[in-house]
Amino acid sequence: MGGVIIACKDGAMCDKLAHTLAASGIEVVGSTTKGASALQKAAMFYGERGVLLCSYALSDMNAAELYRILPEGFEMVVLLSARQRAFFDCEGMLCLDIPINRRDLINTLMMLTEPHKPVVVKPESRSEGDREIIGRAKALLMERNGMSEPEAHRFLQKQSMNSGQSLVTVAMNILNGVF
Repeated sequence: MGGVIIACKDGAMCDKLAHTLAASGIEVVGSTTKGASALQKAAMFYGERGVLLCSYALSDMNAAELYRILPEGFEMVVLLSARQRAFFDCEGMLCLDIPINRRDLINTLMMLTEPHKPVVVKPESRSEGDREIIGRAKALLMERNGMSEPEAHRFLQKQSMNSGQSLVTVAMNILNGVF
């Protein structure tokens, strides 16, 4: 993870933002007042994810110019006033209003800097009674419709998904002659 690079026209603003982010546990890997320097810092993390937090205008370029040449893998968060927002195209960038809402800034950067972990959903373990109901429904489908066990199970799953009901409810419906 590349961390956060801060680029603001005002050096004091860079320092204040860096202190605020560091106090909130967000890693700041550099700060600058120039777009070219921000790009050099971002290039050091080529291939990694990172965030460039910048003001609307820097001493050598504006946020839109910087965004066009930002290395792949970096997100951009632009701080701008309501007046600047009126004529600035934020497409592809996140824009936060000045004055900065500290909580919004921290939450936005936390969301962007946290590593993306795949979500693994463990199926709930079924009770013995539920497994028995499902087994009986599969046996009925196999006997009545000539399905194999995997086909019967797939049929139950498909009916469950299509109807928005649990697998057990669908199995009970089959046993009660609803399907």
